[in-house]
Amino acid sequence: MIQSVTQGVLGTYRMQPIAERVAHAEALRPGYRDHPMDMDAPAQRDAMVELRALGIAGENYYHGRHNPPYHTQIDGSVPDLLLRAPLAERLQTVNTLLAPYELELWVFDAWRPIAVQNYFHDHWMPAHIRRHDPNLEGTALQAEVEKYWARGAPGGVIDPASPPPHATGAAVDLTLRRIGGDALFMGSIFDDVTEISNTAHFEPASDAMSFSAIEARDNRRMLFWIMDAAGFANNPTEWWHFSLGDQMWARITGERAAYYGPAPI
Repeated sequence: MIQSVTQGVLGTYRMQPIAERVAHAEALRPGYRDHPMDMDAPAQRDAMVELRALGIAGENYYHGRHNPPYHTQIDGSVPDLLLRAPLAERLQTVNTLLAPYELELWVFDAWRPIAVQNYFHDHWMPAHIRRHDPNLEGTALQAEVEKYWARGAPGGVIDPASPPPHATGAAVDLTLRRIGGDALFMGSIFDDVTEISNTAHFEPASDAMSFSAIEARDNRRMLFWIMDAAGFANNPTEWWHFSLGDQMWARITGERAAYYGPAPI
């Protein structure tokens, strides 16, 4: 039976605030790349799978041309949407829970080539910031960059003890959409590098706020809680970013160590 998103488990999620959980994650996030990595974990060998082959919809955002704010294919990008197999299975489970509401996941990005990570961290994001604040340099500039873009790997050689999240195959960028149709309104485009992308940005919204703010808040809540129930941790500065098994996940969830280093690609 088809259900409204205001009913059942999604109705509960829409009413469940996320501000406290997101604030907790935000307090823990600094220094996550120094979190211990279990280099001998059996999961390090988990295979990578193409999400669309498993019925999970999406399109690699960086490989297309309809991808604001870039509006061009990014050098080094790939068309693939690759993720560790156990995480892909969890996304399938999420889709099963969404199906009665005529909803499904839509994936923007999963495993990311290090060339793409390096480009945005080293070039695109610093240039964007300097256009607004030409005097920002050094560690202050780096701090601003890394609010939204993790450092990559100099020379393209990934440190196995400190990989960028998307290089592990254990991080995925996604949203909710009507099955085969339009994405739900989340209040910002994907990859908006301002505070509007912070997961809890719309949490102060009340009945006195605009319908747009309320809808964005409630849709972000749905996405957050359904992914949380599947075991994923959210990056508090990006409503679309979720991971499981990497260092950010381990830091936020209190796990002793991460168990996914660089993906076996």
